[in-house]
Amino acid sequence: MSDLLPPVGASVEGEQADAELLLSPSELYHENSKLHPSNRRLGLWIDSINRSPEIRRFLSRPTTRFYGYPTVVLPRDLRPSPLPFETIVMERRSRHRFSGKPLALATLAQILLLGDGVSARVRAADGIEWALRTAPSGGGLYPVELYCVAWRVDGLAPGLYHYDPTAHTLAQVRPGEFRQVLAEATYLHRELEEAAACLVLSAVFGRSKFKYGERAYRFVLLEAGHIAQNVLLAATAVGCGGLPVGGFTDDRVNELLDVDGVREAALYLVVLGGEP
Repeated sequence: MSDLLPPVGASVEGEQADAELLLSPSELYHENSKLHPSNRRLGLWIDSINRSPEIRRFLSRPTTRFYGYPTVVLPRDLRPSPLPFETIVMERRSRHRFSGKPLALATLAQILLLGDGVSARVRAADGIEWALRTAPSGGGLYPVELYCVAWRVDGLAPGLYHYDPTAHTLAQVRPGEFRQVLAEATYLHRELEEAAACLVLSAVFGRSKFKYGERAYRFVLLEAGHIAQNVLLAATAVGCGGLPVGGFTDDRVNELLDVDGVREAALYLVVLGGEP
């Protein structure tokens, strides 16, 4: 039995570290959100949702709306890129320097439309119309919302805006200059000083969790990644620089969006600006 005892003078810190590793929240979540063939309850629940006309009709409108707020109708014209798709993908880079020049509203509109805009509308056999977007979403639930903090966009007063993909409009949630707020939350003072706007991707978790349970959090993060890559490729195509930012003070950005950080929370930022 002596070989089961720790060496003389050994520290228990290593054992504590091992215990903490075993109890890592990320590992526990990953394990608890796995799908198993024996998990028939979740499959039956999803099937019941898919078969319910009432629920399907409700799910066909998964967008936050800001009624009564000043609204900017965005241009829908898509300017063809002079670059082939292969070049756009190969030339995409995370930019840390921007020109400091204003961004055209048409450029921002095109980035939003290609990022997570409505690309088609289809009517199912039961008569329910579904708006399809440029980014995939688990179950078509679209839990990710796009906000835009603008401070150097032609035709757009400085402020916080919410993008409505179904109407292709921006609702001004809060007027004002919020660049310094983002700088304090990200420590990217120079980048934001030279940039023109910043997209903030947030997630309304309940929109997916009610259907997919613990698995939903995986779907939400995957969707945010899809949208951000669309945005970055769209920015490259129109000659605009983009910088994806995953490190920021969560509570500060959530406070800016006026969300609680639990039911809805900021996930990802994409800084936009002219190429230097």
